[in-house]
Amino acid sequence: MAKAPTKKPSTASKGQPLTLPRKLVAGIQTVDLSTNRGIDIPLPDAAPFYFNTDISSIRSLSDAYSAMRALVKVSGDVSMAVTSYIRLANTDIKFKVYDASHQLSDNGTMVLKSFLASLQYLNDYTYGYDDRIPMVGLSEISLFEIMVTGACSMELVLDKARMPFRLQPVSPSKLKWRIGAVDTGNGVNHKIIPWQQLQGQTVILDVPTFFSARLDQDVTLTYPKPPLESALNAAVFSAEVMQDIRRAVRRSGHSRLLVTLNTEQLVKAAPLDVRGDSSKMQEWMESVRLSLEQQIAGLNPESGLVVFDTVQAAYLNSEIGSSADYSPFMDVVDGQTATALRTPPSILGKRMGGSQNISSAESLLFIKHVEGIRKPVESMLSRALTLAIRLLGFEGYVTATYDPVNLRPPDELEAFKQMKQARVLELLSLGFLTDQEAAEELGTGMRAPGAPPLSGTMFYGQSAASMDPAAVANGGDPAKRALTGDAPKKAGGKSQ
Repeated sequence: MAKAPTKKPSTASKGQPLTLPRKLVAGIQTVDLSTNRGIDIPLPDAAPFYFNTDISSIRSLSDAYSAMRALVKVSGDVSMAVTSYIRLANTDIKFKVYDASHQLSDNGTMVLKSFLASLQYLNDYTYGYDDRIPMVGLSEISLFEIMVTGACSMELVLDKARMPFRLQPVSPSKLKWRIGAVDTGNGVNHKIIPWQQLQGQTVILDVPTFFSARLDQDVTLTYPKPPLESALNAAVFSAEVMQDIRRAVRRSGHSRLLVTLNTEQLVKAAPLDVRGDSSKMQEWMESVRLSLEQQIAGLNPESGLVVFDTVQAAYLNSEIGSSADYSPFMDVVDGQTATALRTPPSILGKRMGGSQNISSAESLLFIKHVEGIRKPVESMLSRALTLAIRLLGFEGYVTATYDPVNLRPPDELEAFKQMKQARVLELLSLGFLTDQEAAEELGTGMRAPGAPPLSGTMFYGQSAASMDPAAVANGGDPAKRALTGDAPKKAGGKSQ
């Protein structure tokens, strides 16, 4: 009887061999405002003060990064758009840890959770004030940098034992890029590497602990560009229009008190020694006018005005508001600004016309834009945390994913969650999901120790026909009632 051939293990399932960095340096490698300033030296407030800043001065700024940061402080439309993007995009982040065989790993999850907990809670209190940034803050900073620079950067800082200690965000606007040499053995002999120069110090960031990711990268450009760069002209023009309207209102937008001096009656009331001298008469009439002007300028709104018959008082009514209408012109300007900011006018506080279907389509497109700015942050966090768990002794990798953006209230989402639970449990019962994958999908965390395996056991007896078609959101029409109450009529549970 012939002997069956021995099956060799597949190298494809294991992937390429893992090679950790040969040289790691403790401490922060990137430079910031505190670099080379010494101990006990007060740090300056580097944020410009934009109060009473002329909007036209932004046009003279040298780069798009500075212009975007200035407009976030000066322009209400840009500030509202950037804030809305960040608040909607900064949902909870789910992390999944896979081992070398690309399967979810409970051991790797525990290693990652330990590191994330160390970012939130200090273990060695001899360190003093904990200046590390937790994951929520890192996400918010990275999303803001995406909006104003088009990229995000981060450094994995190591402690004295060369173990992960903190995640330090770095502004891409402070990075420069150069071509560096590399020997990969496959014909590639160069790569683009980042470097910094600040406070007289130059640091080459060709280190494995530095990470960067970009949004909508143009392959013809080396440096990232802000996604809202097209809004620079539109936002500045809109602000200039508002400044012109404000000047017009201040000049003639309100009714004014007009006081007329009767010259003939005033001459008759002049003293006798003044009437025969024209120069004295002119000086006396000017003194009367100045005295009356000072008295009227000091009047309060509730004060009365008592004058002789040589003075006539009346109101000079403003024409603005009765004949000057800026609404059609401002609608055009607001529309251009909203388009350049890729933000629906309603979010910017603009009340423009449109049907409900148009508003639903705008909301759907806006959510897609919001979800798009999170991709570079997810990629950067995945790579940084992957290196962190590998340095902590686990051979695997991490994926970071934001929770979906949803404009519905949490209570209304309960029915949708029950539908998802029914689908996940059915896939688990059929063996299409492992126990770990089902736990991650349901957001329950790791299963309790000693829990029996459920994958492929056919424990879930619900049939596909029991799902109510009416429970599908909007009846299958994605453009219909996107933001109204369309919760499922049935939860899709096993008893329904």
